[in-house]
Amino acid sequence: MEIESKFLVMDEADFQVLETSSLLADYSLSEAIVQNIEDTFLDTEKNALMSEGYFLRLRKEMGKEGHWLAIKSLGGLEYGVHTREEYVSFLPEETSVFECPDARTRDIILELSSGLDLLPLLKLKQKRTVRQVKLGERLIAELSLDHVSLKSGQNEKFYSELELKLKTEGTHQDLQIIEEHLLGNYHLVKDLFSKFERALLLKENLPEKTLLSFRERAFCLQLADQENIYGKQAKILLSLEKGLNTAEVSLLLKVPEQDIEAFYSRFEKERLFSFPFSSENNGSGEFHFHAGRYALGKSQENIVFKEWTLETLFELYGADEAKAEKTRTNALILFDGLFPYHRLGQQERKILGLAALLHDIGSSVFPEEIYKIGEEILLTHPLKGLKLHELRMLALTMELQSPKISVKDLSSVFEKSNIMLPPEIKNKALILASFIRISGIFENRSWGFLPDRIRQVEDAVEVKIFGPGAEKAAKKAEKRKELWEYLFGTKLSFISKKKTISKKKTDEIENIEMRVEEIKGENEIKEENKKESRNLKFAIRPENSMAMVAHKVFSRQFTRMLANEKGTLKGKNIENLHDMRVAIRRMKAAAKIFEAYLDSKKLEPHLEGLKSTLGALSDVRDLDVFREKAKEYLNKLPSENEHDLDPLFAVLAEERKKARKSMITYLKSERYANFKKDFSDFLDSESWALPTTTAKHNALPYRVKDVLPSILYARFADISAYSEWLEGPYVSIERLHRLRIASKGLRYTLEFFGNVLGKEAEVMIKEVTALQDHLGDLHDSVIAIDLLGSYLQTGDWGLSERKKYSIEKKTLEGLKGVEAYKAYREEELQTLFDTFPEVWLKVQSEEFRPRIENAIKNLYKETMTL
Repeated sequence: MEIESKFLVMDEADFQVLETSSLLADYSLSEAIVQNIEDTFLDTEKNALMSEGYFLRLRKEMGKEGHWLAIKSLGGLEYGVHTREEYVSFLPEETSVFECPDARTRDIILELSSGLDLLPLLKLKQKRTVRQVKLGERLIAELSLDHVSLKSGQNEKFYSELELKLKTEGTHQDLQIIEEHLLGNYHLVKDLFSKFERALLLKENLPEKTLLSFRERAFCLQLADQENIYGKQAKILLSLEKGLNTAEVSLLLKVPEQDIEAFYSRFEKERLFSFPFSSENNGSGEFHFHAGRYALGKSQENIVFKEWTLETLFELYGADEAKAEKTRTNALILFDGLFPYHRLGQQERKILGLAALLHDIGSSVFPEEIYKIGEEILLTHPLKGLKLHELRMLALTMELQSPKISVKDLSSVFEKSNIMLPPEIKNKALILASFIRISGIFENRSWGFLPDRIRQVEDAVEVKIFGPGAEKAAKKAEKRKELWEYLFGTKLSFISKKKTISKKKTDEIENIEMRVEEIKGENEIKEENKKESRNLKFAIRPENSMAMVAHKVFSRQFTRMLANEKGTLKGKNIENLHDMRVAIRRMKAAAKIFEAYLDSKKLEPHLEGLKSTLGALSDVRDLDVFREKAKEYLNKLPSENEHDLDPLFAVLAEERKKARKSMITYLKSERYANFKKDFSDFLDSESWALPTTTAKHNALPYRVKDVLPSILYARFADISAYSEWLEGPYVSIERLHRLRIASKGLRYTLEFFGNVLGKEAEVMIKEVTALQDHLGDLHDSVIAIDLLGSYLQTGDWGLSERKKYSIEKKTLEGLKGVEAYKAYREEELQTLFDTFPEVWLKVQSEEFRPRIENAIKNLYKETMTL
């Protein structure tokens, strides 16, 4: 985070005095260092970075090799101080910004630009005099005196500026004292703009006071050449900024004046949140994008992940190609027939064709969330030949095609979206989704649109549908048109047109439909058989029954839970709470492992008790883990920074106090006492195991030697199943969390049976534990970053809905220390993502499966010992 005060120096004599002064109030100034600097600012052709609220600067100091690359947020002026996000990295000579050595900076650039080419936007030159500001031994700030030269076309401007940039040891109070001294003794004026913003004002020939902010203007320019409602709203704002009144804008854009007034009134309150594409959470934490794994359309041989074709995706996910082609054909007919309204080009047509072909690709994975899964498949299985922005546009279109997303839901959907794209491309994806919503209804392959039967009739567009049952299709289409009509303000009217089909063709269609129904029935039977085959669980000795092993596992872990209860209540050693929680989690895991061999009706109430107890412990433990991690961070800092997080620790202490009070109340409650007694009685009973034969006395497998081999392979398969989701440019954070849970399943299985599986189990436990721990650290980092971000925004602890900054929150003490810690955790998260493949490959190596086979052989040795 960059914090600085900026002043225009109105008198050259003052500038010269400040160059040579040795003091500023009580603060000393170091010897001056003079630099000649040239800054080049880059953005995409349509200023995608600015539309997201950022700018990118390449700084070249004359006489030195390389550039300093900086990404900064726009604006940020609050209470006279410029407070901005800042990411800085050194860029070697002749190196593209997309090849920046710092992975985090490279990722940010690709996220903001979506891989679109970055072009020079403007340049400036400055002669800078740099001096360090100290109070005793404390480095408070860096003072820069700049002679700035701006040039844009025929326009040229020279001015002098003073910047006072706060350093780590400086405080807001120091900044205020120095500001008051400067304003009281020199002819200075507070500068409201950064150098980039001043250069932009000159380039665009804009006054200092404008209707729109820099980001708002760039955002609207992104949308202004599009023909739907959001394009019109952007044009309204740009026209008003040019000085036109609402009546003139109404005449120019053919929009009722009252609609213009209503929209502008809303914009004054909500600003860019008036559009669904603007949110605080672009590029949310659901997916991790690794820029280093994506080539930018220049050198395809640099791609280190697998690329997919339509054919390989269809084969992998069992998609119906004929049905997909039908959807594509109808989507493109609609696109072409409605071109006078949307005016999109061939690139968008290509993306629409792909999205239509793949519109139900997620159905075989999880039918209830077909569109969300389809999005994830495309992000993790990138199509060959697509550039990054095309890949993201295609994936976003997949999500937006869901008919469950109403117009009122759009802002919420974009807010939660995993995909960062410029507003122009988001808007186009929304338009394409409106076509697929309609064309996706054609499950009956004999339905379709007539290319020459899309026409304007009075105040609507008439679209004819042909084929048997076209009336039904027309009714379905009517229910899917809401989004398109909202975007373009024109009614779509679907009418049916019967097309004569020969009796032979009709019979063929009926036969196909009958076969489809037969296949559905066969698939349903297969699914039922799959459900019935999931009853394999484990034991401790080859001859033991599963129920016996379950009893030992539950008894051992329940005893461990009770043994740590007293220490947890005292709270002197946080490991008591940790061990108590681990014991409960192991019992919950065991319940899943043994569910086929235990009476679930009798076990269920006790599982609820375990769940409640775990919930009562979790908040305190999570706070303990967070604090321990923060202490480890402080221990790495110089001694003068040991109190950087004291204000945060004070908040954590209050939260922990409340959480402990709630935990102790539960652990001393009658409810908890009853749970312990009931569970203890249950463990002592003889009636909790299921029979080992059927009612007809058919024998059921229930001994370790008969069951464990299948369990081990099944648990290993649970882990291996994630491989296809982990090898693309995007990795789902949720998938990694689920992989962690799957790895626990294999680890606990190996640990419970370690004594009968031999030394091979010890090696596997070590490798699976390494994977689980790595994923655990990754998950903790994600949560910590979110918590710290929430604290910095609200001053409160917890993941409650984010609030706007208030004066009280912004003046929180210790803010810089927390920001530094958040940056540290972000770097840690990046490292964990970068090193994850190494840990993952150990579990997926060729040596791992043979270890399972060797471990299983131990089950059949004649001599076994506990």
